[in-house]
Amino acid sequence: MNMVSKTAKSPVAPSVGALLAEARVARGYSLDDVAETTGLTVAEVTALENDADFDASRIRRTASALGILEKIWAS
Repeated sequence: MNMVSKTAKSPVAPSVGALLAEARVARGYSLDDVAETTGLTVAEVTALENDADFDASRIRRTASALGILEKIWAS
């Protein structure tokens, strides 16, 4: 088995940003909805979803608002 085959079969855990974005879309929320609910700006929510911001407080607030706090901290 070559290295490419091993890599292709390895599961990859989604990033925190991907989990936040997926949860937001699954719930039908816009970036504006999440920003308003969390007290963050749209730019801050976008940065979290793009894995450009790793502020634990912002991640916690957003994950809690989206109902995935346990999923985020378990990953």
